[in-house]
Amino acid sequence: MNIDLELYKIFYVVAKNKHMTKASEELHISQPAISQTIKKLEDQLGGTLFLRSNKGMELTEEGKMFYEYVKGALELINNAENEFTSFKDLSKGEIKIGCSTTLTKLILMDALKEFHKNYPNININITNDLTSNLINSLKLGKLDFVIFNESNIKESNLNLKTIKKIKQGFIYNPDYFKDNINTFEELNNYPLILQKKESNSRKLLDSILKDHNVELIPKMEVVSQELITEFTNIGLGIGFTIIELAKRNFPNLKELEINKSIPNINIILATNKNVSLTFASKTFVDILSK
Repeated sequence: MNIDLELYKIFYVVAKNKHMTKASEELHISQPAISQTIKKLEDQLGGTLFLRSNKGMELTEEGKMFYEYVKGALELINNAENEFTSFKDLSKGEIKIGCSTTLTKLILMDALKEFHKNYPNININITNDLTSNLINSLKLGKLDFVIFNESNIKESNLNLKTIKKIKQGFIYNPDYFKDNINTFEELNNYPLILQKKESNSRKLLDSILKDHNVELIPKMEVVSQELITEFTNIGLGIGFTIIELAKRNFPNLKELEINKSIPNINIILATNKNVSLTFASKTFVDILSK
């Protein structure tokens, strides 16, 4: 059966008012048009819904049963519309973001502050993990979007957008080391602190140095760039990290001159082509992209 919702709405108003004139005034539809609608619905159902008299419109026993179901259905639809409006005006909703801890601090923090100030009722969930794991979650629809360092990730079902450029490079504490390094090869003469090979940052570094026919052998491999800055600060070695992060955490840390040979990297925002962003996520992305 093809369901015409307008038929049910008109039936509901007539049954509620029990009078054609009152229903006509509420619906702003002529009485003949209402009569035709009721007749069409009765023909479609194959039964009588109203007993018509001079006193008004009384429901048949079948009509009373039908009314209760239609009333419940229309209330559900009305609730759904109200709920949708709540999501649309951002008085309710959720954002699911995938991002590393470091980029959360460097890229998301200001946007999070502004968004929460304007839309305090939106729940914000941030998942910190390896980029490869976050991308998999995005493809499965478990995340709204993912923010990550530029990499060789190429997924046909993802939209990739550059939202910022940042500088990565080698840092050192001048209390323990001097900048006597002129080539990438010479880095292996020093204790190096790098992220683990699985990380996006390390993959990018290895890719850059591969063009120079250099493979670095680190003394330490750690999970986070935060640890790299801390270990570098206490003199455990020369670290490779995001320069803004290093200087924010420890202003005394210095850059190696060879950083001039390392290009800036793009920060990418990835969304799933097959999944539309929620109203809340779209608004957040707009703030982030300013």
